[in-house]
Amino acid sequence: MKICRKRPEPVSLTKYREAQSDGTWEEMRDDPFHGGQQAYKDIKTTLVKGQRCLCAFCEINIADGTDDESIEAKKHLQRVEHFHPKEDNDGPLNWALHWPNLWVLCHGGSNRTPADPDRYLEPLPANLSCDAYKDHQIKTGKLHEKPEGWLLAPDEVLAFPNLFQFAPDGTPEPHLKNCAEQILPNNRYPDTATLVSKTIEHLNLGCVRLNRSRCIAKARLEKLITKTRQQTPGASPQEAVTNLARRLFPNDVDSPWPKFFTLVRWRLGEPAEIHLRSIQYIG
Repeated sequence: MKICRKRPEPVSLTKYREAQSDGTWEEMRDDPFHGGQQAYKDIKTTLVKGQRCLCAFCEINIADGTDDESIEAKKHLQRVEHFHPKEDNDGPLNWALHWPNLWVLCHGGSNRTPADPDRYLEPLPANLSCDAYKDHQIKTGKLHEKPEGWLLAPDEVLAFPNLFQFAPDGTPEPHLKNCAEQILPNNRYPDTATLVSKTIEHLNLGCVRLNRSRCIAKARLEKLITKTRQQTPGASPQEAVTNLARRLFPNDVDSPWPKFFTLVRWRLGEPAEIHLRSIQYIG
């Protein structure tokens, strides 16, 4: 899980909220009279662009490019998540239409597409993830319905240092050294490592489906590292990895991030950290 950058709120959402301040998410999505349908489309498009084509939780790809046509072509892979429950009306804030509360995700393994094992794998709910598993945790009483402080929101993950590492089977884990050096606001647990661990647990980011996909991605990355070193015989191993980091993490907000960004970042190590700092990476 990585920090996600959010672009400015779409004008169509602002206008809809001004016209229908108490509107629900479902009402906006189906409303042809106050620009709600356009707002819904603009929300998804803007979120995908800001997140550079990755699910805000598991980092699987949800579009092949940040242009409108590429995003529209993969709209069946995308859905909008409300981190705080959109039904909450205890205060003056309309969480359903609150821009900071909105993120775009994959379907969390709930979309039955057996031809794509990245997206669906039996059994369920063991292979659900992201908001699909988050909702399961809430419904079974294992996660508070207002999850702030009980798991990380995408904008609460730090850009530096990286708080995650990975086991050989692809399971994400807290990076204990980096976590020990950080104090995160609103954390309801004794330390940052526990918050990271609980985030992985409540989003089921270590499910078999995702771990298997990460192992495949890591094997491909190892081949790419070897190939890069072979193609730059005069460079040191670190220089070759640095060149690869520059290629995989472009300093261009309109370029997609690589699938499983944090896994790639962790495997490339210090060269990736140096490069990301050089481009002032913030999500």
